[in-house]
Amino acid sequence: MFDDAKTAWSTERNLLRDLLSQEQWDQARRTTINAHYTDPAYVRQMWSTLQELGFDGGTVLEPGAGAGTFIGMAPESAAMVGVELDETTAAIAAAVYPHAQIRAESFADTKYPAGHFDAAIGNVPFGNVTLHDPVHNAGRHSLHDHFIIKSLALTRPGGMVAVLTSRYTLDTQNPAARREMNKMADLVGAVRLPSGAHRRAAGTEVVTDLLVFRRREPGRPAASDVWETVHAHQVDGEVVKTNAYFDTRPENVLGTYTIGPSQYGPTLYVTGDLAAVETNLRTALDGIVADARERGQLFTARSEESQLQQKEHRPELAEVFDGTLLAEEDGSFAQVQGGRAEPVKVPKSAAVELRALLSLRDQARVLLEMEAASADDTDELEHAREALRTDYERYSTKYGPLNRYTMRETGRVDDETGTPRMARITPTATRILRQDPFGSLVMALEVFDDEKQDAVPASLLSRRVVVPRPEVQGAETPSEAIALSMDRTGGIDLPLIAHLLGTDESEARAALGTLVYDDPALDRLVPAAEYLSGDIRVKLDAARAAAEADPDRFAPNVPALERVVPEPLTMEEIAVRMGAVWIDPGTHQQFLREILREQGLTVENPMPGKWVVKSQMRRSILATDEWGTSRRPAQDVAEAVMEQRALTVYDELDDGKRILNPTETQAATEKAEKLQARFAEWVWEDAERAHRLTEEYNRRFNSIVLRDYTDAGDYLTFPGMAANFTPRPHQRAAVARMISEPAVLLAHEVGAGKTAEMAMGATEMRRMGLINKPIVVVPNHMLEQFAREWLQIYPQAKILAASTDDLAGDKRRLFVARAAANDWDASSRPGRRSNASRSPPRSRQSTSANACTSWRPTSRPRGRLDRRQ
Repeated sequence: MFDDAKTAWSTERNLLRDLLSQEQWDQARRTTINAHYTDPAYVRQMWSTLQELGFDGGTVLEPGAGAGTFIGMAPESAAMVGVELDETTAAIAAAVYPHAQIRAESFADTKYPAGHFDAAIGNVPFGNVTLHDPVHNAGRHSLHDHFIIKSLALTRPGGMVAVLTSRYTLDTQNPAARREMNKMADLVGAVRLPSGAHRRAAGTEVVTDLLVFRRREPGRPAASDVWETVHAHQVDGEVVKTNAYFDTRPENVLGTYTIGPSQYGPTLYVTGDLAAVETNLRTALDGIVADARERGQLFTARSEESQLQQKEHRPELAEVFDGTLLAEEDGSFAQVQGGRAEPVKVPKSAAVELRALLSLRDQARVLLEMEAASADDTDELEHAREALRTDYERYSTKYGPLNRYTMRETGRVDDETGTPRMARITPTATRILRQDPFGSLVMALEVFDDEKQDAVPASLLSRRVVVPRPEVQGAETPSEAIALSMDRTGGIDLPLIAHLLGTDESEARAALGTLVYDDPALDRLVPAAEYLSGDIRVKLDAARAAAEADPDRFAPNVPALERVVPEPLTMEEIAVRMGAVWIDPGTHQQFLREILREQGLTVENPMPGKWVVKSQMRRSILATDEWGTSRRPAQDVAEAVMEQRALTVYDELDDGKRILNPTETQAATEKAEKLQARFAEWVWEDAERAHRLTEEYNRRFNSIVLRDYTDAGDYLTFPGMAANFTPRPHQRAAVARMISEPAVLLAHEVGAGKTAEMAMGATEMRRMGLINKPIVVVPNHMLEQFAREWLQIYPQAKILAASTDDLAGDKRRLFVARAAANDWDASSRPGRRSNASRSPPRSRQSTSANACTSWRPTSRPRGRLDRRQ
């Protein structure tokens, strides 16, 4: 369906294209990798097994709901909560099963307190893929193991979990995931299904296991650790490893192990009677149930503590960001933490003002959502704006500006200036509001003047700032299609461009012509401006090699690159220095052999910056008089010059002390200058040598073509940007550069709009999927202003701002957890605390090394270079 090369599906593909947005299409295409349907016969037996183990009702989790097979066959006593990544599939499940709660999200993002569910059931997605989930996948386990671990964590003690999973959950050599499961739950039993058991429903031959767990009560030891290990076996002449559990229960393998071919090489299969799978599965599950009853591994009622925790859970808070402040009906305040409302102490003197601030927050969020939902300026929208403006004016009349503060001496003195150090004091209610993830939105409701301590209402209070932008469905020209692709994805997405042009991918590629090039190094299409810049000589070498192997694809690259190769520098424009990296050891060796008349002399360069001259004629007249001194022979002088070391000569006194000999030092220095001057002449005296070295110099240092970003940002549409903010041309160019390059310095003058560039760049890169959670390090005194200005540019942005206090002591862990647990558009933190969350030294060194490898000078002046180069 999603492969344009499969022309037999063209009609259905086009129908589906018309029904789905581009985002939904991409989402559906991604989920086909690990989306499998489950045979209802197995679903029925899994539910039956849970009931025989004592399940008599409760809240049940289905972590990979799909279209809802497990939900549709659930007993009436089960209150189902299904999680499905694909929005379209989730919508189908919600329509078919309106009684169930369907959450359209990644299971990694699903938030429930530990032990919330009474049971979990499902067919977990298979795949050697790791999802980011710092809470339930800190071990970075594969997709199927992650789903099982999180399902166990969200199931209460005494609850049951039944899942279909890849055999690799039990058979993989590394026991880490199984040990993590065994810390929480006992494996009640496992059944290995034959290959082809899912052929009818999912069209797959993979070997799967049905696992049944019981969540263990705190303090109770694990029933067994046998299933944590694997044993090696000989099967058809191949050594395979299978879980030790099946050594003790071989009857639970519904077939015989065999080795067969697959795309990954010889693979373990289970050959069994597919017609008898249902019967054999029932027999195996009956045996598991019987054993569980003997061992007391049955579903049990919730404990009083567990019941209390479930009552405290408020479903409406599941979608609320951690840290959100709540004004409760009884006059108290609370803060959302993991789907629960934790009490927050607020001084009586600040309670009324805080309620007013939270009301402004809620009204502002509703107003922005209304603006984003429709371009119509309805009466309802204007009434909401008027209500917000009225409440803001009421607040400012009573309390003053939202961003007001006072200055107070700290009792300390600045070491550099000697002036008293001052502290900015904000009102208690405002300080508490900072803990709220949307507190910055409240502060952005006014434009505040720090010097005058006054404010005027922000644009949102008087006019629309969010204008919905309909998604463009087609393009008139290839250039327009490229611009739309760059705007949506940050790169050249050929399937998207073909869709926009209303053609297939081969015709779309032909239409693009030389507006894009196939980069053999990246193995993808890139815009011409990107490909025809950077290290052109390296790209040209790669293009010539690729064109020989695949001329149809890469032949156009060669002449295009040849046209932009920088004009070569001549020997008159190149300064020569002994020890330069572009001059090989052999050339240095030839030079010293000639001037010292010693054919046995050798020069080595064992590592960067290290040179070794080996000679048997160190005391010759040429070495000690013509090109060196008696104290510093020419060989030593040459090594020092090549390594750019200072030449110093010391005399040793009778007592062992060393003193500088200025006369000998000066003499050695003069010989070094003479040697260097002669070398600079000698290099160009031979035509072949001069040609070879100029070629090497140009290859190394004259290959860079700078990319022109002047118009590069014209394609950007900046979805979500306030309607009253218009990026300037240099800001568009800066954002385009941030998207295209790994590191960018915004070296604009004061007032050029660097804060806006950072906000736009981070927002665009996140929207395109190039980054996930941008972190902005801000000077301490700029923290509040930065978040406020960001929200005035992107009113609906979710910004997590950390103050210095938020990163002090144990609060740092809370801030990091909150940053990890929520889907922030950006988080900002004070500059002097940035080291608190630095990556490990080895990671930083690796990143620096990669950056140094991929970066070269962006400009090279014409004319002679500084001798120090």
